[in-house]
Amino acid sequence: MSDSMNAIDVAYQTEVSLESMSTEQLTAEVNVRYKQAESLAAMSATMLADAGRRLIEIKSRIPHGQFEEWCTDNLEFSKSKAEKMMKLSEKMDDENSLFSKTETFTDLRISTVWALLAAPEEVAAEIIETHDVSDMTVRELKEEIQTLKRRVKEEEDKRHEAEMTVFSPYEQEKADMEANIEHMTEELRSYKAAAEELESVKKDLEDAKAKLKKQKEKQKALEAAKDEEVRKGIEESRAEIEKKAREDALTESAAEIAKNTDEIMLLQETVEKLEAEKAKLSNTDLMEFKVLCDQLQDIVGKIKTLIDRTHDKDNALALRMTEVYTQLIAES
Repeated sequence: MSDSMNAIDVAYQTEVSLESMSTEQLTAEVNVRYKQAESLAAMSATMLADAGRRLIEIKSRIPHGQFEEWCTDNLEFSKSKAEKMMKLSEKMDDENSLFSKTETFTDLRISTVWALLAAPEEVAAEIIETHDVSDMTVRELKEEIQTLKRRVKEEEDKRHEAEMTVFSPYEQEKADMEANIEHMTEELRSYKAAAEELESVKKDLEDAKAKLKKQKEKQKALEAAKDEEVRKGIEESRAEIEKKAREDALTESAAEIAKNTDEIMLLQETVEKLEAEKAKLSNTDLMEFKVLCDQLQDIVGKIKTLIDRTHDKDNALALRMTEVYTQLIAES
């Protein structure tokens, strides 16, 4: 067994009080566990939850409203990923949660765990029970989650319809309005989530661009330093020493520039991927979000017109309708 695996085993066998550790120690361990999780798929969920516990402790020490800034300054990944880790740790520490059964997630990619974490727990439990999740792509998993959510909603609607007694015209109209508003509200929540995902992608894109800019500036400085070192070596040495100093400076600088060039290429690939994801989300989800908002606004207008028309016929009934409408808007 390698030294790195022994170190991981020791880390997991030793109970350490998080409160007794400094913020710098906690930060270092968060970054270490994140990198370990990326390379050890079989332990990734457990390790990311372990990092999440440390992030929760760090957040409790930071003044309110400053956690996002701290994440940007100290972490090697985005705030949205930090929040996912914290949520995963809370789920795994809840004995009533599906996520407390860590053996379920042993062979799953972390992107698959994130998709299950974002779904209602009863939906995630049914998918794990009825599908081989390890063989599904993230896209297939998300589509199956949406399909199951729709089926659960349809079954709930059917049960509700079966339990309903004979309605008066007013009660039937009220039930129809409630069903329409609930449906629109659920769709609105879905597109709000898509909008939040888009913002997260934009933030990751901005961070990647900023890192790319810093790397390019660093490369420029390294190239300038290379020329300066060569010049000093020539001025301060004789012929033999001049040659050795120039070769040493060039070799060291060339290695550093090559390393930095590789980092720039990786960052450029990240930027391109984020740009593509941003464009995809901007061109589809937000357009559908606007359409749904327009439809919701149209329904609200029709409800208000119906209430105004009822005022002339039955004022008491109009007041009841207004109360129901106000309550529905508040709950949504």
